[in-house]
Amino acid sequence: MSSSRHFVVTGVIFIVLVGAVAIPAQAQREFEPLFDKFNLQIEGSWIAVSSTLRLDSEELGRGTEIDFENLGLAQDKVIPTVAFQWQISKRNRIGVRWQNIDRSSTATVEDEIQWGDVIIPVDASLNLNVDITQTFFDYAFYPWVKERWAAGFGLGFRWMDLKTTLAWETEGTAGEGTEEAKGAGPLPYLYFEYRRLFSDDWRFITGLGWLQVKVSDIDGGQWVGHAGIEYLLGDRWSFGGAVNLSTIDVDWNGLENEAGQPVYTGAFTMDINDVSVFVRVRF
Repeated sequence: MSSSRHFVVTGVIFIVLVGAVAIPAQAQREFEPLFDKFNLQIEGSWIAVSSTLRLDSEELGRGTEIDFENLGLAQDKVIPTVAFQWQISKRNRIGVRWQNIDRSSTATVEDEIQWGDVIIPVDASLNLNVDITQTFFDYAFYPWVKERWAAGFGLGFRWMDLKTTLAWETEGTAGEGTEEAKGAGPLPYLYFEYRRLFSDDWRFITGLGWLQVKVSDIDGGQWVGHAGIEYLLGDRWSFGGAVNLSTIDVDWNGLENEAGQPVYTGAFTMDINDVSVFVRVRF
């Protein structure tokens, strides 16, 4: 398990345990059913991915922009997703959402590719692996809280771990080789959320986030969006469906090579959209 995954899982478990001990049972029901004091959500997510990456070199200059899906990476996949929310008070909420997308493919290179400090020749057999872990953290403050609806805004960030590995082999004198590029960093966004009770049993939640910003080695922007509806089954359970949309368009300096040296500059664009069905445990 990577350090980011370990951090997220440990943090969620800690918050759940501390909250369950520290907050009386009556207080946990105070804002329901519009909010849950705590909830843990397990999702099955069908994702659709579109991604490109260009890896530049100080010596060779601008690299080739690679469309991963054109190199055989699956455009859709079913993955698990985990989410957690804590309604700290009537007007304050924090949330975490985590998912890992790992894809691989084998293809034949039809055009010469410059990838960092190497040139991959035409007709090489190429093995590609892309591993993306994204964790969304968001905080929302609700100035408007009514009996049947609430609206708020806040700040969130997507922590992204990206690892891409290219391995190639040729029949001629060019031989074979492997190159790896990886990076990790935060992508912040401003966040707005609206939720409404259609009845005592049906709850609707939607949110939207956006920001164009430069943070450390990452310069670019992103959109995130969410819309979901669920059926509240008693005091402890709910189930439903949701649509989640996200885009990224960044220039990323300091991407590391296989030896862990921050030598590359890249341009990365990605759309990750998913349709999810979920079960939520409400504490």
